[in-house]
Amino acid sequence: MRYRKIPGWSAALPAAPPPRPFIEDGGSQPLASDRPVAITATAIPLQHLLASLRQHVRGDHVVHASVLSVEATARDGFVLLLGEAEPASRSEPPRLEAHLSEDQRAVIEAELGRPFDPLILANRKAEVRLRTSLKQRFGRGATIQAKVIGLHAISEVPIELEIQREEVLRLLRIGGVRFGPSTWKEPEEPYHVAVIASEVGDALRDVEHVLKPFETLGLIALHRIKGTFEGPSAERSLIEAMAKAEALHAKHGLSATLVARGGGPASSFLPLNAWATAAAARRLPNLVVGVGHAATPRTVLDDVAGRSVPTPTAAAMLIRDLLRGTALRAEQALAALEEAMREDIQAEARRALARVMAAYEDAVHLCVTNAEQQLLKLGLTVERSLLASIASHSEVMVATEMTAEGVGSDERPPDPHAPHDPLTEAVLAMVIEAETGLVMQSAADARRASRLILQFTDGLVGVSVRNQSPPNTTH
Repeated sequence: MRYRKIPGWSAALPAAPPPRPFIEDGGSQPLASDRPVAITATAIPLQHLLASLRQHVRGDHVVHASVLSVEATARDGFVLLLGEAEPASRSEPPRLEAHLSEDQRAVIEAELGRPFDPLILANRKAEVRLRTSLKQRFGRGATIQAKVIGLHAISEVPIELEIQREEVLRLLRIGGVRFGPSTWKEPEEPYHVAVIASEVGDALRDVEHVLKPFETLGLIALHRIKGTFEGPSAERSLIEAMAKAEALHAKHGLSATLVARGGGPASSFLPLNAWATAAAARRLPNLVVGVGHAATPRTVLDDVAGRSVPTPTAAAMLIRDLLRGTALRAEQALAALEEAMREDIQAEARRALARVMAAYEDAVHLCVTNAEQQLLKLGLTVERSLLASIASHSEVMVATEMTAEGVGSDERPPDPHAPHDPLTEAVLAMVIEAETGLVMQSAADARRASRLILQFTDGLVGVSVRNQSPPNTTH
């Protein structure tokens, strides 16, 4: 490779190449003149290059930009984060930090003729005069430093966004389709949850920080859908993402759908106010919108959603609370089941105890009956023993005579139903065999016994029975 020596390092730098045309997807196509060509140059030290850049970067410029944020510094003044006034189709839009000192703020107040609070610049477009330079920072390399030295114009509050929002809401109401908090249905057991978030930014990370532990435990299934929230293709990207969420709902039955994005200028929320975006969002079940921060303007998507919260973290916490509510209901149901089982067991135990007590009472009654019968038998045995003892010690002997008519004659047993002689009943109450204690029912029974006990109304008499043959009389 041939080199051509350039006389002097401080010579003017070559002219900047013409700008490249941007295409919709955020990239750019090189021009034919931008294609690599052989360049011959003399090598110069790095510090010489930085010195040359410092000379070209230093200067005053009036820029038309949007103020994305304003933060007060601990030392002096404020820091303004500047972005594009009209966002282009870039995946990484340019950002520039500009410092506004207290002295310069006083100068701006004097020019305006009224008090000036830099915080009112947030989310507005402005024409700002900047003084730029190249600053060398230890450990961070060379960076561009910008200071605000003047304020040329400030846009009014962007009420066009509010007008657009109200117009889209009016069209939604005319359509007659329900939307808003009335469409929210508390899921009994939330499991499948879709998250629509940007590929860049912290929104998805904030949601995962809250819900990742539940996903790890298998208590929830997160379906991550990437979408673009800024630029000309944002509206189309959001519609496609919502269509994917609708397809997931048809397949799995989504418990909720989260739309999450971080903060930014009011103009960056235009896709969320579009009619097509709102129409696609109406078809999503239990839509939860968490965009921006507390100071972010309200969008149409916030009004369409069943639940609207200030930040992505708050949206994730809402799903977390639903999971905890489900766990609490399950715990209460389990406790109620245990209580019902306990009551059933106790009722069955009471019934079993009643049956046991009834059986016990029957057994006791049977035992008492048997005991009474045994006592009755014992009493009869004792009574018989006493009667036998009395009969054995008695000296009264009674002989029964057998008449001729009675010998060999057939005697019929007395009829128990036949009328009795009152005199006989008054004298003789009972005739008992002394040895066995049997009560004599007939004379034949009494003849067969050897000893008898005669029970009268005034006492007992023991007798011996002897059968005598009738005397032979000769005529």
